[in-house]
Order: sequence, then C-alpha cells, then structure tokens
Amino acid sequence: MLPIIQIGPFAIQTQGIVLLLGLWIGLVFAERYASQRGQNPNTLYNLVFISLIFGLIGGRITYIFIYIDIFAKNPSSIFSINPDLFDLIGALAIGLIAGYIYCRRKKVELLPILDSLTPLLAVFGIAMAVSNLTSGVSYGAVTDLPWAIELWGANRHPTQIYEIISAVVILIICWPSRKIWKNIYPGVYFLAYLILTAGSKLFMEAYQANSATTFGGFRSVQVVAWLILLISLWGMHRIRLAHINNKNDE
Repeated sequence: MLPIIQIGPFAIQTQGIVLLLGLWIGLVFAERYASQRGQNPNTLYNLVFISLIFGLIGGRITYIFIYIDIFAKNPSSIFSINPDLFDLIGALAIGLIAGYIYCRRKKVELLPILDSLTPLLAVFGIAMAVSNLTSGVSYGAVTDLPWAIELWGANRHPTQIYEIISAVVILIICWPSRKIWKNIYPGVYFLAYLILTAGSKLFMEAYQANSATTFGGFRSVQVVAWLILLISLWGMHRIRLAHINNKNDE
C-alpha cells in the first residue's frame, strides 16, 4: 500500500494522482471516440464536468446512506475530505441523472453521447481499483488461500487486485476499436459496459470484508448492482425493439 508519495517536504496523496490520471487518459479516449462519430468534443467535456461534480456529491451522499449509523454518531464526518468515504455505484447513478438532465436541456442525443463516455468510464474504473490498492480500502475478507495478502493484521483476499484485473478485462472487452462495437445500435455500447461492471460488482462483493448490508441482510452494493444490471438489460431490449419497429415502419 502506498497512500502517500513523499517528494521532499511535500506529501502527495497517491489516490488523487491516480484518479486524476485515469480521468485525463479516459477523456483522451472518449474525445477520440466522439470525434470519430462526428460529435462535438466541447459538449462531451461539459457533460463530463457536470456529471463529475454531481457524481462526487452523489457518491458521498450514497456512502452516507449506506453507513448511516456511523455518520449519525459523528455528523461532522459528512464534510470530511477523505476520498475513501465514497460509493462508486452511487456516484455513477447520480452522475448519469445529472448528465441526462444536461442532455435534455441542450437537446443532445443521449445514447450516442453515453457511448462516447464509455471509454472514459472503463479507464476510470481501472484508476478507481488502483487507488483502492494504494490506500488499502475496499479490503477483502480473511482467507487462508496461498495468494492472500497481509492487511490490517490478517491474511485477506486481495480484492483490490481482483478489481484491477476485472477492470482491465472490462476495458479490453469495451475497447472502442473492437469490431463488436461497430455498426451497433446507439446506447448498446454503454449499456454493455454497465452490465459488465454490475456483474463484476456482484462477484467481487462476495469477497469483501467491510460490506454494508441493507434491509433483510442483503449487501447494499449487490442490491444496487442488481438494479443496474436489470435496468441495463431492459434498456438493451427497448433499444432493440425500437429499431425493429422503425424498420417495420419503413
């Protein structure tokens, strides 16, 4: 774990550097993807900025909701600058809602712009996983497997490494230039990314040690992941039906 990089008298938080680097690289890929499809990069940048701001706020609010008992005991921690107090799925959901509202107000076609954002999200997913590794958060359950790592006084599943591998695989599958993503209906590329990410979360959560539970003892992250998975599958079905109907009308 490397939470801090010491450069002379300066202590730089590794998490922040990794996340900013992931955002920058992801934007480069997203801009290229958008330009190849005749979209305005400035619209993409504005959408990312708005979604990012609301996503950051939403990620903190969702995290507070998941760990409401802890924050109720110490309300001042709500305003902590600790980046670990953050829920990625909640941030993604709130950021998407904000982005949708922006697209509606600016009359931007939603599905093509979401497809253009997919490379950014895929790259940023790797950055999130690496930042978890450097900070030691999102740690795994205790295990006696030979590849366990020692963390917080016990041998644990290296869930951060699992997350990195999963995020890399998702990026490879969602690589923009792959033939599978050419000549597909708008929105399918983005929804495929959501399906892969939600499926990964459902699997990874089984090895987490610090997972919050919701009503009925279900893990909160898995509940949200199931919702995203079902909505994404429904969205793909609706897109397919819409294009079939359009062809029939012609």
